[in-house]
Amino acid sequence: MPAINSIRFVARLIGTAVLLGRAMMPSLMLTMGVGIGFAPSAQSSQIDLSNQEIGAPPQEFKFWRAGKVDFGHWAVVREGASGGVAIQASGTGRADEPLLAVYTRVLAIDARIKIRFKLIDGPMPSAGIAARVSGPDDYYVVRVSAFEQRLSLLHIVRGKPEEIAGVDAQIAKDHWQTLEVGVRGNGFTIWLDDEWALPAFDYAKLVEGQFGIWTERDDTTRFGQIDISPLPLVHDQSAAPDRVGG
Repeated sequence: MPAINSIRFVARLIGTAVLLGRAMMPSLMLTMGVGIGFAPSAQSSQIDLSNQEIGAPPQEFKFWRAGKVDFGHWAVVREGASGGVAIQASGTGRADEPLLAVYTRVLAIDARIKIRFKLIDGPMPSAGIAARVSGPDDYYVVRVSAFEQRLSLLHIVRGKPEEIAGVDAQIAKDHWQTLEVGVRGNGFTIWLDDEWALPAFDYAKLVEGQFGIWTERDDTTRFGQIDISPLPLVHDQSAAPDRVGG
């Protein structure tokens, strides 16, 4: 009898383990599905401004305006009483042409980019993340505008912008905010102030490019944090990317 009871006890344990395994399988598959293919690569870069020269253009960037090299409108500056450091784009004397600063150390198709920005001055204060920059006149930009109170995804082709998607958004002047975009295949997932804000798709040809920051017209804009995390290619290009730092 003790042997039979032992066998029954072991059978119950095996049956319970099988049921638990079946119950846990969907959760395990979901966790694996999120994790596979979305970890940032070793190229991930949080750009450190602390040791850069105040008043000079930020290092390891290239600068364009209207398709031409332009260093004169970007500088590393002190940020208020906190003693922090930021990149400032100043639009004096550049009329309606946007400014583009591209980080040169990352080249990828898919990536996650997060910035802190503060709109200081200008008739149409704006800031943006430039993605898949293949040239001074060809890239995507995730743009926020205080004048329009709008967040939008634009595709710039040969210097001509086309809005892919947009949504009303609360954009303030003289106030730090965060903007983040995950670029994965044809999909773009955008967050504003750590809140999901806009999904978008564009089925243009996938092109490897660089990433950076952007502003337009006569704006004065500061960028206090820039994180760029390239993503490894995965088979399912429609999957939404993980967020930077989360």
